[in-house]
Amino acid sequence: MTTVKTAEQRVRRGLFLGALTGVIAVAGLIVADFGQLRDASGDAATFRDRAMAIGGTVVLLLAGLTAVRAMAGVARAAVEKRGGQGKAAPLGLLVSVAGYIVLALMILGALEIPLEGLLLGGALTGVAVGIAAQQTLGNFFAGLVLLVVRPFEVGEEVLLKSGALGGEYEGTITDMGLFYVNMVTARGQVALPNAGVLSSAVGPGARSVDPPDPDDSGPENPA
Repeated sequence: MTTVKTAEQRVRRGLFLGALTGVIAVAGLIVADFGQLRDASGDAATFRDRAMAIGGTVVLLLAGLTAVRAMAGVARAAVEKRGGQGKAAPLGLLVSVAGYIVLALMILGALEIPLEGLLLGGALTGVAVGIAAQQTLGNFFAGLVLLVVRPFEVGEEVLLKSGALGGEYEGTITDMGLFYVNMVTARGQVALPNAGVLSSAVGPGARSVDPPDPDDSGPENPA
């Protein structure tokens, strides 16, 4: 009962915070649209126009990030309220990714940055950044694969075996994020990178029963 009440309170607080920061983000977008960085001739705009464009974009960014996190928390709390703790983390991750994509597009629009030119002009930069951040991107996309495939769920006890993780980990999954899977083991909590988890052999939490000793022939028969 206490868990249900706590989930309901989290949903209410998240909805209030998400609605409030969402309104602030829209207000920032409107202010940014009234301003501009350059005029029609391509020259720098007036200080007032630039201040409105930059200030509105900053408000949009900060309020938008808060709104996305709040709504992701609402999605997770709503699923937990219905007893689906194992589905809460993947749903929260999906809401976060979708929200960040929408927010990025809104910021590009507020700054009047054409998406086509950005894609063409940043192709080479994107390749360089992709190579430099290969491990980070690998963890991110591995997290998306884990979200879709779902070899395990939050709250499930599992055994992970992988050379990439440096051995074997056994414990209870507590969270599945964009870059790490959190697990509570007998030695404490650990954060495992998604790429290593994806390449792991996943088994039940209980270790396999040891095979019988061949020298053990069972109870002796009475003479």
